[in-house]
Formats: sequence, structure tokens, C-alpha cells
Amino acid sequence: MTVVINFSQYGEISFSLNLSEAFSKPFTRYPEKDLAEIEEKLKRFKERFSTMLVCGMGGSSLGAKTAYSFLREHTKGEHRLLFLDNIDPLFVKKTLEELNWEDTVFCFISKSGTTLETVVFLNLILEELKKRNLKVDERVIFVGDRGKAFEDLANSLGCEFFEIPSDVDGRFSVLTPSQLVPIHFADIDIKELWEGALELLRDTTEDNPAVKLAKFKMHHYLNKGRNIAVMFAYGNYIYPFAFWYSQLWAESLGKNSKGQTPIKALGTVDQHSLVQLFREGPDDKVYQFIKVVNNPEFPKVSNQPVILDYIGGKSVSQIFDALYEGTKTALIETGRPVVTLELDGYTAFNLGYLFMLYMVATVVAAQILDVNPFGQPGVELGKRIAKEKLKGG
Repeated sequence: MTVVINFSQYGEISFSLNLSEAFSKPFTRYPEKDLAEIEEKLKRFKERFSTMLVCGMGGSSLGAKTAYSFLREHTKGEHRLLFLDNIDPLFVKKTLEELNWEDTVFCFISKSGTTLETVVFLNLILEELKKRNLKVDERVIFVGDRGKAFEDLANSLGCEFFEIPSDVDGRFSVLTPSQLVPIHFADIDIKELWEGALELLRDTTEDNPAVKLAKFKMHHYLNKGRNIAVMFAYGNYIYPFAFWYSQLWAESLGKNSKGQTPIKALGTVDQHSLVQLFREGPDDKVYQFIKVVNNPEFPKVSNQPVILDYIGGKSVSQIFDALYEGTKTALIETGRPVVTLELDGYTAFNLGYLFMLYMVATVVAAQILDVNPFGQPGVELGKRIAKEKLKGG
């Protein structure tokens, strides 16, 4: 196994579950036809452009951003991704100003095709392409639900269109064309991603790590009052996974006055900012440590360091591992519940496994809480108020 998962304080945890339902959700279907279509249709864009600007919000960008961070330094691909995933005016202005428009393909992702921020990006970019006399049909891709606004616009403009399965919610769509289109553009093996995902799905019993993870976290939430779930990601390249996880866990489970709040932490940075609270603050958290265990042996500290003799001759990897082990063990010895997920490398297989692990765990946790993991009714009021303000000028 290339992803090893261990639990502290597991013991006997019993919940009534319908696992056949959990393992048959639409996001678990292997999209063989979609993978072939993505590879075929993207050929002309990959031959012509080196950059893709991904325009999408939440589940329409977080998965690709995670994969790009996790695998970019290890695939050494020729193509890169940029992201417009926040409508911060300065961020939008700088992104568009610094873009090489001649060498960029634009990918707009939205299931409904009416996501406010994404539609704003779309209008800005279409206008700029027109000003620059650049052909829209040659450099714009739409990804969305069949029969919705993006498909209609793609047809009217003569642009490429990829379908997101209508029965897969946005935050569960990471292994559909929603995120596989930009991921494949970035030279990441999307078939290997799915190989990892399918590995997680081989065992559909309560011994499956996703089921055990959900039961562990829900036991500590319901029976121990631990209503916060920390993801402590050890490594800059794996840290974006914590953002993807946070949306999945919060938006799926935060309903009917229930839910376990996700918190992101970056190791080793947040050892200096959050661990004091984690060890000596309220015991209201479950901790998930995630780390790639095989790291480079170089660079190394000089055998005669100017300060701290005990680091002499040690590699940065050895020091990193010691800090990881120290923090994890300190929390366990303090009596905090800890899950460790250790990966043997930065591979598409491992990332696909992680994506599926947490999606299935989320569905199982929703069963335990008796909430619908799909949909996000709680965000609609804010959207409606924003719409009314814009209509009112």
C-alpha cells in the first residue's frame, strides 16, 4: 500500500451504515469514455499553448489546484496552470495584466454556467480577446452541465465543451471532466489518478479506510464533543489538499445545526502558531496528519553549524521528519485523537487515492449524521442578496 493510515484511540466504534449506498455514488463511476475524450480534444490546445488560465470557484478549481501543486514539481511537464478563483479586484487586475495572452488557453468551469464570479471572469476575458483580435473558438474551453448556460455559449461561439455529470455535485467532481480537463492539460496522468481512486474502492466493507476515517471522526464529534477537524498537512506541495478537503467536509456536513468544522494547518510553519492551542487549549479537535515520507536527502547542514551542534550533518529531510514526529507524538501523548496518512511519494496514484478516500468518508459521515451530503442551501441567501444589490445598481 502506498498510502498508510493509522489511528490513535480507535477502539470499538459502532454505527449503523448502508455501505452499498456509500460506495455506489455517482462520483465513484470510472469515466473511461470521458478520459479518452479529454485526451483527444485537448491535443490541439496542448500543441499550441503552454498556459491554461482556469476560471472557477470552489469545487471548480480546488481539485485542479491541489493536483497541480502536488504533482507539478514531480511531473516536470511543459504546460502550466494559472487560476482565477477569487474576485479580489487587485488579484484579477494583476492576473490579467501579467498574462501572456498569445500563449494562453482559457478554461471556464461551472456546473450551472451562472456562477457569478466565473461569469464576471468570462465577460472580462471575452472582451479582452476581442480587443486583441484573438479568436475565441481557438482558445476558450467551457466545462459544465449538459443543457446549461456554458454548453449553449460554447455552441454559439464554436468553442470546445466538456460535460460534468449532472448527478455529481461540484465538490465531488474532482475526478470528472470538471477538474480532469485542467489536470490533463498540466501533463498529469489522469488514468493514474483514477487507478489510485479505484484502489480505495476495492474494499467495500467496514475495513475500508474511508469508512474507518468517517467513523473515527464522527465518534469523536458525537460522543466526545470534538467538533473541529484539523488537517495538518506537512509540506507546501500537499497543503492545497487541505483547502479541497475543507470545502468538501464543511459544505457537505454543515447542515441541520450539525457539522464538524475543518481547520487547515501547514507543517512545520503552524507548529509555531497553532500547536500551543492544540496541546493546551480545549480538547475539542480531531487531528489528521498527512505527509509524504520519502523526501530528498539534500540539502544537508554543514558538519560544523554555527548554532545548534545537534543539526550538524543532518539533511533538511531529517530535520523535517523529526519536527513532524515530535508534534504528532506530543499530541498523542497529550491524549488528542490523531489520524496519520503517510504517502510513499508525490504520485498521481496516491493523490487519486486521497481524493476518493475523503469523498467516500464524507458520504459515510453524512449517513452517520443523517444529513444530505449534496447541495449547499446555506450559501444561497448570500448569493441572492449580492444579486439584489447588483441589480439595484
